[in-house]
Order: sequence, then C-alpha cells, then structure tokens
Amino acid sequence: MKRSFALVWGPLVARLIVGGTLVYSSFHKIVDPGDFTRILLNYHVFPATWLHPLAVIVPWIEAFTGMALITGFGRRGGALLASGLFASFIVILGYNLARGCPTICGCFSTFAENQHLTIDEKFAKMHREIWLVDVPCFALSLWILVAAFVAPQRGSSVSAA
Repeated sequence: MKRSFALVWGPLVARLIVGGTLVYSSFHKIVDPGDFTRILLNYHVFPATWLHPLAVIVPWIEAFTGMALITGFGRRGGALLASGLFASFIVILGYNLARGCPTICGCFSTFAENQHLTIDEKFAKMHREIWLVDVPCFALSLWILVAAFVAPQRGSSVSAA
C-alpha cells in the first residue's frame, strides 16, 4: 500500500534541506576556527574562555548533525540536535537584534567577508538569516523529529489518507 507523502517523502526532503544547510554552513567554520572565534566574540554573549572551544566544537556538531539527517542514520537524534541548534541561533541573533548589537552571523560567510557591511546592512542580514534560514530550518527539524516517531516502519502497510 502507498505511504503518505507527509510521512515519507516530505521528511526526506526536509532532512536533505536541513542537513545540507548544516553541512554547508559548517564547512568554513571547520576550515578556519580562528575566524569563527572572531564571529563568536562579536556576539558578546559568551565568556572569553568558551570562545575557542565553541569555535572548534560547534561546527563539528553542525556537520555530524547534518550528515545524520542526510543519511538517515540517527535521524531522530539529528533532528533533535538540529532543532536545538536552530533554536539557539534564533535566540542568540534575536537577543543581539533586541539590544541593538549588529553582529556578523557567520552562518554562511566569514568574518572578513562581512567587514565592509554597514550597521543597517548587518541588521538586515541578521533579520534575513533568522527568517529565511533559522526559523524555517527549525520548523523543518521539528517536522522531521515528529515524523521519525510517527512514520510507519518499513514493511508495514499503511494506506495514504
């Protein structure tokens, strides 16, 4: 029997989108943790002693979470971690927006690439990254997580409603 698109193909597409976003965004941070340290410093929310460990560990968490979602191995844990990552990105960027502190997100570009931006351009970029990347990926991560628990198991016969 046919399985529902919302339970099979939809979460697969969502896993590829969210996983691909995480893997892609982790690459430049893994290659240059010093640059990512400068980005984290700019947020003004982390103690100085946390900056380097976070700059080294977080990109690898993003990469492994993305790979778990893309491959489907550990998709529940990957979806849970992805939703936590995107929720924290939303909170940290939102906090800086609320207090009027323009920062360079570091999601898809380096600190040096964004040095030329004006304060208004930094605020606009922060808004775009929250609403066009973080919120949709957070929602998709939650959908993946829910679907991983309610999706029919392989070999079961569930008809599409």
